[in-house]
Amino acid sequence: MVVKDSGAGALPGLPLLCLSRFDSPLAERWQATQMERLTPTERTRLARIDRALRREQFVVGHSALRWLLAAAGFDDAMIEIATDGQVLLHASVPVSASIAHSANAVAVVVAGAPVGVDLESMQPVRDPRAAAAMLGLAEGAHDTASILRAWVVAEARLKAGPPAGTQVWWCTWDRCQLAVAGTANPPLAGVLDAMSGTYNAAELRWEAV
Repeated sequence: MVVKDSGAGALPGLPLLCLSRFDSPLAERWQATQMERLTPTERTRLARIDRALRREQFVVGHSALRWLLAAAGFDDAMIEIATDGQVLLHASVPVSASIAHSANAVAVVVAGAPVGVDLESMQPVRDPRAAAAMLGLAEGAHDTASILRAWVVAEARLKAGPPAGTQVWWCTWDRCQLAVAGTANPPLAGVLDAMSGTYNAAELRWEAV
């Protein structure tokens, strides 16, 4: 992926999105190597996670975040996890990140302004009527696809926060629904095999929401 900027770490015009799937359980040696790279606040956050799959999601997500930051020219960016779980980045110029996960899928977005991402596997909703009502969907919009779309859009907006732009981009990827909020343009996306570091550009069909 040729996105590394030769200037002072400035991101390209588009935000960058990294998608990844992983096999559980993770390879022990690979997981141990990634955990060694975590900062103190990342380690603290990980230590609070009890479920094995959720721990694997965290490790893969933060590995992908480091890969994406390096690809964008932020090799020296410091990653911090706030008490509320928010990812904070300290770099020479403003840069923001957001991480989402669902089952064995992970999405990471990096941008030069507040940004949010959400990802949900397309699976049946336990109580579609209640979910539709909570999301303010029109009467009769109880199908899983409509509910998940509304959910990922709402979650991406929430993660981006009030200072972010109101634009949201939505698409589907590999049996998942995906939304990115806070950026005027759809992100430049690719799929990363975190274990091998192999990256391939992804042609996603974004819709403006």
